[in-house]
Amino acid sequence: MTGATVNRQNVFIGGAPRSGTTLLGSILGSHSQMLATPESQFKFELTPLFNEAPPLKEKVSEFINRHPRFAIWNFNPEWHSIDVTQPSTLLHGIVRQYGGKRNKPDYTHWIDHTPSNLRHSHYLDAQYPGCVFIHIVRDGRAVMASQFKLDWGSNDPIFASLKWMESIALGLACEAAFPGRTLSVRYEHLVQHPEQECAKICEFLGLPFEPSMILGAGYEVPRYTQSQHALLGNYPDTSRIDDWKNTLATKDIQMFEALTYDLLPLLGYQKVFPGIHAKPKELTQAWILFKGAFKYLTLNSFKRRARVKKNT
Repeated sequence: MTGATVNRQNVFIGGAPRSGTTLLGSILGSHSQMLATPESQFKFELTPLFNEAPPLKEKVSEFINRHPRFAIWNFNPEWHSIDVTQPSTLLHGIVRQYGGKRNKPDYTHWIDHTPSNLRHSHYLDAQYPGCVFIHIVRDGRAVMASQFKLDWGSNDPIFASLKWMESIALGLACEAAFPGRTLSVRYEHLVQHPEQECAKICEFLGLPFEPSMILGAGYEVPRYTQSQHALLGNYPDTSRIDDWKNTLATKDIQMFEALTYDLLPLLGYQKVFPGIHAKPKELTQAWILFKGAFKYLTLNSFKRRARVKKNT
């Protein structure tokens, strides 16, 4: 069997950043018939190139080769064999070559775990007819706590709550729009009951469950994000589920719960502070957002540049 003759299924995972998209991508990529590629935000950014007639291959190749998000793929496509008439044929050509690099030329399922996928589910459905979606959901407080530790995430509970609600809303909309082709997966269930959840996902994808998937060793983590995904390749760590209770400040938890209204309990997550609580005054919110943005643009920006420079 050759890469050109395989009937492939496109699987798009999405959710709030730090909800477990990479964990799930790595787990599924461990399956003998699934190929997990690095995040591909560039697939949305290149679409303007196709607004008119099919662009020149040189123009497309230059755009992708220079894109920082494609740099993490760590390989150079052979552009002469890639069809650039449509965004989908372009991506399929790149993924097929990446599969050869990863010694998986005959994969049947492409696993794309870009967190922002569900923002563009309508576009993806049009470009990749018959594709399927996996919406991974995680407790928003755990998402916030995880992002607070990084140099690119939210720095305050206001921005964290807004971005989490946005991701949840887009995921639920995707589930409603494509009910037969969207599977909702809970991060907590995946970590606590990996065999059961993986079997459910495999059934959804029409593939047999393979026990070796649980270790999640099916994704080559880019060097500059290895510190953020240090636990990949190990059995899921259940201690990460409630770690936010020990790391978040009480005021941040209370503010997040107030700003997300009843979304947490509607999703099955119990509030620390039940009931209705007043949101911070607008001036207070503005000050908190300002401090978070200032940190992102100064200290975190310096850390990001240093991390990229160190690992490139």
